[in-house]
Amino acid sequence: MTGEPSLECAHLARELAALRAATGLSLAGLAARTTASKSSWQRYLGGVLIPPPELVGELCALAGEPPARLLALRELAELSRRHPRPAPEPPAPTRAATPAAPEIPGPRRQAAPGTGNDASAEAASDTALPADGALSAPPGSGRPARVPFHRRRGTVLTGAGALVTAAMVAGALLLGGAREEPADEGLWPGCVGEQCRGKSSQAQGCGIPGSGLRTVAEQGFGGRTAVEIRYSPSCRASWVRVRFGSVGDRVEITGPGRESQSAEVADKYDALDYLSTPMLAGGPEGMTACLVRADGEERHCFRS
Repeated sequence: MTGEPSLECAHLARELAALRAATGLSLAGLAARTTASKSSWQRYLGGVLIPPPELVGELCALAGEPPARLLALRELAELSRRHPRPAPEPPAPTRAATPAAPEIPGPRRQAAPGTGNDASAEAASDTALPADGALSAPPGSGRPARVPFHRRRGTVLTGAGALVTAAMVAGALLLGGAREEPADEGLWPGCVGEQCRGKSSQAQGCGIPGSGLRTVAEQGFGGRTAVEIRYSPSCRASWVRVRFGSVGDRVEITGPGRESQSAEVADKYDALDYLSTPMLAGGPEGMTACLVRADGEERHCFRS
C-alpha cells in the first residue's frame, strides 16, 4: 500500500496492535512464535501492509481471541485497498457574466405592425425554465443557479442509501463475528489427519477456541511448569505443549508407531508462555508426552 492508509486499514492495524499488546510479546517474541518476521510484523501493526488470513489466525490464537471478528476487519481492509474511495471532485468554477454587446449606432428597425405579440413571446422565451428544471439567476447577480428541491432530495436519498447499505454489510460482518463460535460447530481447519503431521496447531486452526480441542492428559513438574497432551477432533491430530518451562527444556510427543515431534524452550519469551510441539496425526489414545529438562539428566513421561 502507498500513501495514507484507508480508515479500514487503520482500524485493522489498531486491533492487531491491541492483540499483540494482550499477548505481552515484543516484536521479536511475536516473530519467534509465528510464521512472520519481526520486520513484517512491524509493517502489519503499523498499517503499511495487510497480513494474510493465516497470520491473523496465529495472532488471535496467541491472544486467546476468536478470529472471526479480526478476519472480517481484514476483509474490509482488503476491499478498501482494492477499491479505494474516489477523491472528491473540485467545485466547478463560477462563470463570469457575459458582458452585453455594445450597441452599434444606426437606424432603428421598426417593428412591423401586428408583431407586438412576437416580441412579447421572445421576451417570455428568455425567462423560460431550462429543460432540466434549474432556475437560472439573473446575469451578473453572482448568485448560483437554484436546483429544484425534488432533485436535491433524490440525490441526498441516493447517497444516504449507499452509505446505509455499506454500514449494514460491515455491521453484519463485525457483529456476526464478535461472538465466540460454539464448540460443537467447530471451525474449518487448515489440515485433517495425515495432512497435519509436522504442522503447527495454531497456524492450522486446530488449537484455537471453537475447534473442539481438549486436554486429554496433564502433569505438573514443580512450580508453575506443566505439560499437556492436546487433541483436536476437527483436525484429528494431537500435540504436546509445555507451560512456563525453563530455557533449554524440551517437550516431546510420541505416537503408537513411535513417530515423534518435539519443541525446545529457546528463550525467555518461550518460557513465559505456552510452547507447543508440531502435530502428530491421530489420537488421543496411545500418545506419550515427555519433558526433558535442560541439563539432560531428567526425563519425565506420561501417557494419554
